[in-house]
Amino acid sequence: MSDRITRLTRGMRKRCARCGERDVWASFFELEERCPRCGYLFVREDGYWVGAMTVIIVLTELVFGAVFVGGMLLTWPDVPWTGLLIAGLVLNAVVPVVFYPWSKTTWIGLDLFFSPPTAVEEAESIAASQPPDGS
Repeated sequence: MSDRITRLTRGMRKRCARCGERDVWASFFELEERCPRCGYLFVREDGYWVGAMTVIIVLTELVFGAVFVGGMLLTWPDVPWTGLLIAGLVLNAVVPVVFYPWSKTTWIGLDLFFSPPTAVEEAESIAASQPPDGS
């Protein structure tokens, strides 16, 4: 169980969930195809990133809900509805962009938590991480 939790926490820190490598991003929005250290293939099946979309939607709605309810509770009975509306719109636009990389690696960690790599995936990762043979 601790190996699964380690994989999840690595993903939540925007690292390779399998080995902990930090350098898994080609750019802010583009994840490498494989981990440069362990060779783990980040996309395990078609439609894989639907899980990452779910993670970012849940995060966005939690942040929005906390700000909205917190704003209402702090200002009751004279709630500034227009201010809360504007804050909500800004949050719903900014949070998904800012936390996009986090959602992908967190999803990889969650996926590995519930569905560890198969023997075939492990073998492919090991083969991909080996340097090409010079002969």
